[in-house]
Amino acid sequence: MATASRTRQPPGAKPSRPRPPSLTALRARDALETWLVPTVAAAVIVLCAALSATELVATEAALAGALAAALVLLLFIGERPLLTGDQPRRARWLGGALAAVWLVACSVPFYTRIFPGAPLVDAAQLTAAGGGLPLRIPAAGHAAVDLLLEGKLTPGPAGGTAPPVHYQLTVAAPDGVARVVEGLFEDTLRTRRLGRRGTAVVHQLHTADLRIVANPGQQELTVTRLVLDPASAQPVTLSAYAHPLPSTPILALAAAALLAAVVAFDRLGPAPETDGALTLATAAVLGTATIFWTSDTVHPDFRNLIGAAIFGGPLGFAAGALVWWVAKRLIARPTR
Repeated sequence: MATASRTRQPPGAKPSRPRPPSLTALRARDALETWLVPTVAAAVIVLCAALSATELVATEAALAGALAAALVLLLFIGERPLLTGDQPRRARWLGGALAAVWLVACSVPFYTRIFPGAPLVDAAQLTAAGGGLPLRIPAAGHAAVDLLLEGKLTPGPAGGTAPPVHYQLTVAAPDGVARVVEGLFEDTLRTRRLGRRGTAVVHQLHTADLRIVANPGQQELTVTRLVLDPASAQPVTLSAYAHPLPSTPILALAAAALLAAVVAFDRLGPAPETDGALTLATAAVLGTATIFWTSDTVHPDFRNLIGAAIFGGPLGFAAGALVWWVAKRLIARPTR
């Protein structure tokens, strides 16, 4: 009967051991686990801001790049333990799946605001005398429409403030329901610091508004009337876009579901060292997105994003801290 031959080690030979990782591989792994992601993300944010300020890149593209880098940085803080040590493959897959869903869910509110899509009406000129009216908005199939209104102010005498312009727009649906959209274009004087001690008075113009018009019947809409005060004011430019987000109740449910998933991951998942970091980051992002979307800025830029983060971020962070405090008392962490 034939037997399989076996390779025998010579007498006195030591058993072979797996080769240890090289010094370069250890350094690369240490960089990935510690400083590489935060450094690259911060560099991308600074670079995008600089490119936008120097007008080398369109503001929308630069803002999108900075947002992506900021979200990746927050995600790294929340899931960093999965990159360190010998985490099981199942834990890494779970963290990767949550990371993908988290990035998409947190990006949508910002990117739909920066890139509104193809216009339903593109820069139509309307006057108080009826020029450009009636204006049809092909809004059939859309539950809401974003109206972007831009005006011009007549310069004031002797360098003073320009007279304000009050507008009132009537939007009618085929079922006879009419909605009135109104606002104010104005010029205000603000004092800004120059250096450590100097100040200067500057004009701050508000000549554009974003208004969301509900369209529950999902019908075509028509702008039937424009009233300007004073009547001699310059024409108003109107653009219309389909509102990209679902209704407020659906948004609230989606935000609650995302926050619940993150809380479950932080409390029951494989990364207890973070102590709710991803929960706090998620709530802060949701607060920032809320302020970012509810502002009436027509063309968002870095100043608007920073302002939304300053006002909405702490509010969301505080709400997230409360949620995490409750979760730690209601959800017991599994023993290992």
